[in-house]
Amino acid sequence: MTVKEGKVKETENLGEMVETEESEEPRIGVFVCHCGHNIAGTVDVSKVAEYASTLPNVVKAEHYMFMCSKPGVQMVKDSIEELGVNRTVVASCSKNQHGRTFAKAIEEVGLNKHRHQQVNVREYDSWVHQKEKEKATQKAMRLVEAGVNRSRKLEDVETRRVETTKAALVIGAGIAGLRSAFDMAELGIPVVLVERDSTIGGHMTRLNKTFPTLECPQCSISPLTNGVANHPLIELYTNAQVKSVEGSLGNFEIEIEIKPRYVKDNCTSCGDCAANCPVEVPSEWDKGMSMRNAIYKAYPQAIPATFVRDKKNCIECNTCINICPVQAVDFSMESETKTVKVGSIIVAAGYQEYDPTEIEPYHYGQEGYEDVITQLKLERMLSPTSLTNSQVLRPTDGKIPESVVMIQCVGSRNDQVGNKYCTGVCCKFAIKNARIIKEMYPDMDVSICYIDIRTPGLNFEELYKSAQEIGVRFIRGRPSEIIRDPISGELKVIVEDTLSQTPLQLNADLVVLSAAMVPPEGIGPLGSKLHVLRSQEGFLKEFHIKMNPTLSSKGGIFLAGTIQGPKDISETVAHAGSAAALAAAPLVRGYIEKEMLVPSVDYDLCVKCGLCKTVCAPAAIDIDESGIPTVNEVACKSCGMCMPVCPTAAIQLINFSDDQLLDEIIAVSGGGIVCE
Repeated sequence: MTVKEGKVKETENLGEMVETEESEEPRIGVFVCHCGHNIAGTVDVSKVAEYASTLPNVVKAEHYMFMCSKPGVQMVKDSIEELGVNRTVVASCSKNQHGRTFAKAIEEVGLNKHRHQQVNVREYDSWVHQKEKEKATQKAMRLVEAGVNRSRKLEDVETRRVETTKAALVIGAGIAGLRSAFDMAELGIPVVLVERDSTIGGHMTRLNKTFPTLECPQCSISPLTNGVANHPLIELYTNAQVKSVEGSLGNFEIEIEIKPRYVKDNCTSCGDCAANCPVEVPSEWDKGMSMRNAIYKAYPQAIPATFVRDKKNCIECNTCINICPVQAVDFSMESETKTVKVGSIIVAAGYQEYDPTEIEPYHYGQEGYEDVITQLKLERMLSPTSLTNSQVLRPTDGKIPESVVMIQCVGSRNDQVGNKYCTGVCCKFAIKNARIIKEMYPDMDVSICYIDIRTPGLNFEELYKSAQEIGVRFIRGRPSEIIRDPISGELKVIVEDTLSQTPLQLNADLVVLSAAMVPPEGIGPLGSKLHVLRSQEGFLKEFHIKMNPTLSSKGGIFLAGTIQGPKDISETVAHAGSAAALAAAPLVRGYIEKEMLVPSVDYDLCVKCGLCKTVCAPAAIDIDESGIPTVNEVACKSCGMCMPVCPTAAIQLINFSDDQLLDEIIAVSGGGIVCE
């Protein structure tokens, strides 16, 4: 980049040398784009350019067919070199589409790129006034005048280079966290991986098979879990959680609390301690399908392989201590706190299954309704890795059921109970499990009660049709109630088939609720520690749903997988890979270039109300003990939300000040030209 000679200023703390322009008279170049017929078909572009030439400080005014083309961009550059233009106004499409094109062009010939003003006369004018050409032309004149007014007061904005810490933090070691951590480590970035459970792998380790290909989940995830556990650049902490987060993009300081396992790393995973432990409690990993001891390993392939002691249920008989052949059991172990410095953070805290107990008519979790379960428990009943069985069992008496009814949208697509959103994967895993059951037991009656079947994507419609072909029954209707027949003792699902308008009572030995995917427990406090926003559904909110679905509201903190919203495994893996790539970029490069397009505070006007801090989504404003606000220039996203809430106009965003915006408004409202 070339820059004009000017006053040299050293940026504070960074040692970066930047150059700023001395005060000078504005010399403005205005360029009006035809955009083919998109603009010129409605707006008289020659008339607009002619009008622009009459405005104060405008030394060049032209119109051209395609300003974004190479000749059009060159026209802008030539005006700077030949006529001394020091501010440019291009009236064309939106700033998002081509604002950077012209900003980069003027930067290449020596002007600060923030001296460019983009005026949108396509979306804002020609496209909405196609039958009113005169009106569109007059409006274009006012918009151009507004751009010229504002351009007079545009200021140079520095771009600072900030060094980044070459390390990353990943929160959560499910499939999303594992994928993100491994991908970054493969790029040479040290990764700290924090998991609150005693093992890694998350929900995927509990599944029987994955759709649509019905593959073994353990076979799919084991290379990744082992790869992460053995990677020299990944530091894994289980039984751990993030306690505090300070800093901003490129330089975060994280405090991690690591709870004790009460078993040291020299554990050989022989299992003698568990085999002799007298305490048994239901296994959380196996969804209560089996029992575990007070000292245990969640499942045989669990990583880390080190056993863990459940202090809450331990009776401290010391049997495990006495029997351990390598003296690995140590009840004196205590929690420890570790502080790490990283440049990027990826949040991959996953999801949890909706608890249907609040849906009273379904009686989930109630005594006498043990045969009403959720899909995740069914996964354990079907899985050969279940610690008790490898076939579909009836929980109450161990008999294989003769009829199974699955109910869709439990806790989702419901304004009264649960959530309004569609989880998007419930239909897929219900059809998968229904098909598996039907193939295992062809004579079994398997029904799915649904509102709408949603199976988008490759192969999923085929999965749906194949389930129909082998006899899975699909009933369109949301069941109103599950009851226990007082005479036969059988479960009955009350539902209306809305396609035939037929009321039905379906006999069921087993009812499976397809419960929604909801934000994990503790996501609120975690979001507060990270200073990131949450969506109205409770998931962590992305910066832009389409253009940047992995970046959170705070720079340097990225989202991976279902923490951002419901996803299946393939979507989660793709999302996690994207988060890893974006989080790694500034760390591999070693620095970030940050435009100092940030607010300044006039402390003479500031009344210390703190309103600016309350509306700052990226948490870039801090208030000290005396109530004085300061702006973290690296964390600031230049959104400008602090300005309208300030009661005294004490905080102003550079190049978006009240003074500049007022000049634009005067022109747009037809109030005349601002010269000063």
